[in-house]
Amino acid sequence: MHNILVVDDEVIQRRVLAQMIRNARPECSVLEAKNGQDALDVIRNSNIDIVFTDIKMPVLDGLTFIEKMNDSPHKIRVIILSGYRYFEYAQKAIQLGAFDYLVKPLKEESIRTVLDKVDQSIQQETKHVQANEQIKRQLDRTLTAYYENLLTDWVYGGVTAYQCKELREQFDLGDIGIITVARIHQNSILLDSLDVENHVKCALLSSLEEKAALFGSSISFFSRKDKELLITVMTSPYLRDIDYQRIAQEMEELALNMSGQFDIELTIGVGECREDMMHEARHSFKEAVTAVPFRYFLPDRHVIQYSEVRTLIRPMHYDYAREEEQFKEAIRKNRNEDILRLADDWFDLVVTGGFPHPDHWQQTVLRMVSAIAVVIKDFVTDQAYKQVLSDTSEDLSTSPSFHICRSRFGKVLLQWSELLKMSRSKKHESVVETCMKYIDTHYMEDLSLDAVAAHLFFSPNYVSMMLKNHLGVTFSKYLSDVRIKKGIELLENSDMKVYEIASNVGFKDDKYFYRVFKSRFGMTPDEYRRHQHLVHLTKD
Repeated sequence: MHNILVVDDEVIQRRVLAQMIRNARPECSVLEAKNGQDALDVIRNSNIDIVFTDIKMPVLDGLTFIEKMNDSPHKIRVIILSGYRYFEYAQKAIQLGAFDYLVKPLKEESIRTVLDKVDQSIQQETKHVQANEQIKRQLDRTLTAYYENLLTDWVYGGVTAYQCKELREQFDLGDIGIITVARIHQNSILLDSLDVENHVKCALLSSLEEKAALFGSSISFFSRKDKELLITVMTSPYLRDIDYQRIAQEMEELALNMSGQFDIELTIGVGECREDMMHEARHSFKEAVTAVPFRYFLPDRHVIQYSEVRTLIRPMHYDYAREEEQFKEAIRKNRNEDILRLADDWFDLVVTGGFPHPDHWQQTVLRMVSAIAVVIKDFVTDQAYKQVLSDTSEDLSTSPSFHICRSRFGKVLLQWSELLKMSRSKKHESVVETCMKYIDTHYMEDLSLDAVAAHLFFSPNYVSMMLKNHLGVTFSKYLSDVRIKKGIELLENSDMKVYEIASNVGFKDDKYFYRVFKSRFGMTPDEYRRHQHLVHLTKD
């Protein structure tokens, strides 16, 4: 419920407006004042939320009233009442901070509309204030920069015995403990402001503290060396007896909740329990950090325990010359089934008996595709070859999981096989057909000869020559013909405007569409549509 004040020196207009407001908002309290000075007295004695005020009034006019009212500690939304001849005063009032203005004579519909806008504004501001207060409360609970630095140095292994003692006393840390780390994946968190970022991080911090409290005393903090890494230290004399699967289950639940609430992606690594936490924290921390990347091989899990993966981690040495040659041979002979089988066999071999470190694996797969790519080098331009390697490397190195990397790897090799098949064919019609099919499918896009040639892994000159030799037209002419043909279909079978048709079939400029169409048919698109309409009427 709001307190609303109506200010107008004309009694009838003031009372009529007050009644209109009561009709629109019966739950609100509506007060009246006959000029700006009386209105200031009301505001001093009442908690006014909204003011409707006239501009021209005796004693204290509307503009001066607004200036004096701005000193009020309580935020008041002012709606100016103005006739057409005083419109410039309304503009001045807006500059002074008025919320909105209404032009006389007033209508109940306009009163309801402006009150709805005020309600929305107040609700949004209330939510913002509450969110900021919550963030402030949560930030107040976070650690000072000094202790964040000290804790970070501690888990990374760089504090003195005196500092260890200080941490133990400050945070009531016990001897037996365990460390978990939660990594926020940067590409999945959509933080459009600092407030949102703080809100998300504070919510995560609070949730982790609640989970950790289930197992003993704890402290959570963001690493000062890696802002996307949230570290939790748990200590308790009972930790050695706790089933670590319980910890993993609680953390898995937390990760799922955070993902659903904030659309972020979390991976949590769990280190092993230590008997002398003050001196061995760095070991549990290193284990937790080491565990996190292995989600690459276990994408369905948010929590990776070091105790589960430590026996599976194995070094990786590049010794795949035989596999390189097998892949090349299968591509040269266009044996697509062999390509996919070889890819599956190689990927299975890589994870047989354990997992390499994801970074080492990515280097290995990039080295493999670089070695295999030489089979297409003589069939494309140097620039196209470099682009193929660059795009492939980007695609594979950014694969979020081993499974997706496997799929992309096989797809790339099949593309190279098809490229060789097309390039070696004495019947260059296959190149032309593929080019035509691509244009027929993508004619509405911003196509160029270079773009189409790059997609087909050929040089622009080669594609241009093939089209000219087999179709007798240039690339531009063929593309234009396709677009005009599609445009005719839309002219005959739709009610779309000509400029809409031009845009839909790939012409950036409808004037250019007109020129091309008229030069081809001797009439404009509009004339063609009318002519076709007459033809249909005649047939009927």
